[in-house]
Amino acid sequence: MYPTTDSSDLTPEQRALLDDTLFESNPTSYWRARIDALLREPTPVDYASALAAELTGFGLDPRMLSTTEPTHDERELQRALDAFTLRHHLAESLVRIVHAVLADWRTPGSSFWGSLTTNRDDGHALVKALRDFEERGEIPANLFMPAAEVKALPAEPPAEVATAVRMHWRWVQRAMELLVSDGLDANVGNNKLKHGFAVRPRDDLRVTFITQPPNPDGSIPLSTVKSGTTLVDAIAIEFLERLPSRHEHAGSWEVTVLNLRPGPLLAEALVLSVVWASVFASTAADRFAGRDKVAPKHPGLVLGPPPEAIVRNVIGYRQALTISTKSGTSRGLTVETPDGIVGLTQTGHGTRGIVLDD
Repeated sequence: MYPTTDSSDLTPEQRALLDDTLFESNPTSYWRARIDALLREPTPVDYASALAAELTGFGLDPRMLSTTEPTHDERELQRALDAFTLRHHLAESLVRIVHAVLADWRTPGSSFWGSLTTNRDDGHALVKALRDFEERGEIPANLFMPAAEVKALPAEPPAEVATAVRMHWRWVQRAMELLVSDGLDANVGNNKLKHGFAVRPRDDLRVTFITQPPNPDGSIPLSTVKSGTTLVDAIAIEFLERLPSRHEHAGSWEVTVLNLRPGPLLAEALVLSVVWASVFASTAADRFAGRDKVAPKHPGLVLGPPPEAIVRNVIGYRQALTISTKSGTSRGLTVETPDGIVGLTQTGHGTRGIVLDD
């Protein structure tokens, strides 16, 4: 139990005790356990044993498990969706913990746990604050390393340490890009998924850009399709958005389709988890310096890979369905690739065709 107070604010003693509690935990294991769970191949569950058997002990009809059992393809779809949400959960958590650490440095005596709890800034505000910090100078190494270890470095730190600190910040930048993007908005997709499941998961969609139109009879040679540029070639998530008032094209309805490739998603999640853990462990070590407290184990510094080495394929596309109530125009049809944004112009109505072997 914690001491209580008649004040409307936390006392210094309460702040210290609460922060001790937070930093004595090991939340890194939560991220790693989720990653490992998704790395396992989806397999049917034995509903007659272990935790599954406990469910029927509450009076549930056992047929509720068997009649709703997912197929293999449905389990794979779930894995792709969960890999997407896990990466985004990590990205937002990393941005928030870095912001809290930097704010805590400027506010001695504040409660770190309290700051994380009460900060209601959205992604745009958080990212702006971090980019403002970035513009003011070098990224401090003790964001990712305990201050004592930073002080122990020689005047000319080893090249690997400097490289690792820059790499860690590059992954913070990647987390910021996932929250606030100039391209396709993964943050919107994540919100639509977790708030009411207003998304359409798909494992039946393939989209390819080809320069040759269908033949007069509507047929399309298979070789033409194979030589085209693939836009959607994986399990995908499709979501609808009406652009908010702050946007230049406010009021425009848009639909976005994102490829969900579990391998790259989980690879990004793994690096993000290590960077997050380095911030948490370093902050804990600094809090416990000179005290009889044990901080969580530091995961070590990562030298790579950078995000661009993992994200190698087309991210997806976005299609404007209506014009804006603000600008009277729309963003049209946009494709995002690892190299940037590509705008496509629709010049005619859609048509149907049949893909045939050559």
